[in-house]
Order: sequence, then structure tokens, then C-alpha cells
Amino acid sequence: MKFPLIQLTLSLFFLVTIIFGQDPLVSEIQIIGNEVTKKYVILREIQHPTGVLLDSTIAVADRNRIENLGIYSLVGWQAVPLENGTVRLKYNVIESSRFFPVLAPSYEEDTGWSIVFGGVVKNVRGRNESLTIGGLIGGVDAYGFDFNNPWIFGDHVSLSLGVGKHFSNHVFLPYERQVSSFEINIGRYFGYQKRISVGFEYEKKDFIGDSTTSKYYYFAPQGSFAFDTRDIYNDPSKGIYIYHFAQYFKYFNIKGNSLFWTQSYSAYASPIKGERKTTLGANLTLNSTHGDLYEEMFLYGLGGGYSVRGWKIETRKLYEQGRQPYRFGFYSAVSSLEFRQTVIPRFSIEQPTLFGPVKSELGLQAVLFIDGGVAGDNWNDLSKASPMYGTGLGIRMPVALAGNIRLDYGWSFYKGKAVESSFHFSVGQKF
Repeated sequence: MKFPLIQLTLSLFFLVTIIFGQDPLVSEIQIIGNEVTKKYVILREIQHPTGVLLDSTIAVADRNRIENLGIYSLVGWQAVPLENGTVRLKYNVIESSRFFPVLAPSYEEDTGWSIVFGGVVKNVRGRNESLTIGGLIGGVDAYGFDFNNPWIFGDHVSLSLGVGKHFSNHVFLPYERQVSSFEINIGRYFGYQKRISVGFEYEKKDFIGDSTTSKYYYFAPQGSFAFDTRDIYNDPSKGIYIYHFAQYFKYFNIKGNSLFWTQSYSAYASPIKGERKTTLGANLTLNSTHGDLYEEMFLYGLGGGYSVRGWKIETRKLYEQGRQPYRFGFYSAVSSLEFRQTVIPRFSIEQPTLFGPVKSELGLQAVLFIDGGVAGDNWNDLSKASPMYGTGLGIRMPVALAGNIRLDYGWSFYKGKAVESSFHFSVGQKF
């Protein structure tokens, strides 16, 4: 009868602390479920100290940071009462599968179908590193490898590098693109909200047509800055995300230089919280080209699942006939507003395969969206242009690695008139 008595005593203790508004003391921290992940990888995301009263706000923020590592299907926390009247703060994790052998079809709106081969290894050595080796055959012919360690040393100092070769037809120009590249970046967090990354890319890019070939050899220093207060990266309930990326192109084989600049501003809020939360999200993304090299190879085109939805992806015929010139320019601005409703909360699953059990997650989110966009040759053109609009609905399904599978269907409008409708199959949230 000793065990029920202990349970009763602990229950009465917590009832008293609730009634009198006194949080219990945290005496220890425990991590459960990390079969592969090194313990320190999780501990460095936990900021709740021991020897102080339980603060659920800090515990929830710790849980969110652990989930944002991107290597767990589910993460939870709980305060476990102990006999001495204190609590053990326990974090429960369910690890996703680490190795994904790939031989599967892949589809992108601008390049069509391809076969993916190779493999993706997540959480290499249990240190949250990732390694991708492989390629594609079909609409895109490519091969290479990428390595990423988000915390290789010091205080959130990251390293990423990639080498590869890529062949594909240009979306709307009569050229085949052949790209060989080497890229390396080093980043650092400043707290958990600010992060910067600097690096460079060495690239050889050829545009091969029936009778002409344009070649570009360049060294491109690049940098990015992000200010991020989102609680969950994949499906935020609150916060803002500001991202700037700039890349300067120093050409070796031609005169001139270029600077490409991307700005993205996002905000999120959930008026209805909980497992079946409702979220409102808004985003504005600006792209611009600067310098003295303005060639059609560097034009932006609007349309598709990553741009203004409801508009079909740009095509060669559309560009050559000049029927919709407002869709192309060296500058672009795209805005999006989404209403997201969680229908089935995300949960972990395990499925048998030829390569062993694969751990992933399932769920369902319904979305209503409105997009708008303008394109032109300078900022003044953008301010005077008539916007393209798209509106529609879609669903999101969480999956390992990609974050989400996104299915959207939209209708497009220009100057008050309906233009077309389009289905979009994409990977990841639009913003």
C-alpha cells in the first residue's frame, strides 16, 4: 500500500501548490527517447535551470527549440513529481528516421518529372548533422552532395558546403542551363533570434541555345541576416521572421558585375490556440537585380506554387509571344496572406519498408490564401504596376525531411478580370 500512499501524497501536494499559486521546485532535468542523438545536442537547447521554481513559459520555449532542430517527429515536456516535493522536468522526443534511401519520382512545376536517386542521412553521428548524396534524372539531370552542421563549434557556429552539377531547360527562355558549383557558408546565432551567415559560391553557368551560347564564370561572395521570433519554424503560431540575402557576382569572363538581393518579411498569429489551432500568416518578398549587367537570363518571372498561386508557371511560348509582359522583370514583389486551420494534429508513425522501419509523421492542415505580385525593371516600375492576384485553397501534410507536402489550387485575376486557374504541388510552406 506504500505506492498508492505516495501517489496520494504527491497529488495532494500539487493540489495545494495549484490552489496557492506556488509552482514546484525543479530539482533535475531528464531527456527520454534520444536513442541516437547525443544528449548534449538537446541539453544545449534547454534553458530552464534547476534549483528554481518551474516556469512553464521557459519549458515550452525549450520544447519548441528542440522541435526546431528538425530531427524529431514529436517533442513534449512534463513535470514529474518526486517524493521530496520537487519535480523532474522531463523532455520526451521521438526521433525521425535517420537514413532515407531514395529512388523515387520527383515533380517540380518548372522542370516536370525526374527520378531521384541517392540517399539522405539526418542526424549524422547523433550531432544533428545532415548529409545528402545523389542526383536526379529526367526533367532535371543533376548530381552532387551537401553537408550541413548547424552547430559545429562555439556558440551556434554553423557550417554548410555543397558541390554539384545541374542540367535543365530554362523555364521560359530557349536555353539549356548547365551549372557547376561549389559553395561554402559559415553562420552564427546571436541569442536565438538573430543569425548571420557569410560565404561564397564559385560557379560556372552556361546557357546553351540552338545557335548561341552564353557563358558566365564568377566568384560570388554572399551573406544573409535573419531576425526570427517564430515559436515553431515549420508551422508557426506566433512571431515574425525577417530575412535578407545578398549575393555579389564578380565575373571572370565578361565585363560588369551584379548584385542580387532578396528581402522577406513574415508575421504570424494564432487567434485560436491548441492542437487544432487557427493561424493567420502574412508575407512580403522583394527580389531585385543591381549592377551593370541586365540580360534576360536574370529576369524574374511570376507564377507557380512559390510565387503568385493561381497563375501557371511561366512558359517559353508565353514569354516569346509577349502576351503577359507584366509577369517578367529584373525586380519583383510578391505578397501572401494565409488562413491556416489544423484539422488533424501532427502525430508520429512508423512504417515497414525494404530498408527497415521508417519513422515519419502525419497530420492535415487546411489553408485559404490570397497572393499578389508585380514585376518590372526598377522600383519605380513596381510602384506603378497593376498587381497580379491569385486566391484559392489548399492542404498541408507533414512529412519527414521536407517539413510539408503542399497542395494548392487557385484562380488568377488581372485588372479585375479572371485569367486562368492552376493546381500547384510544392514542398514546404510558402512562407
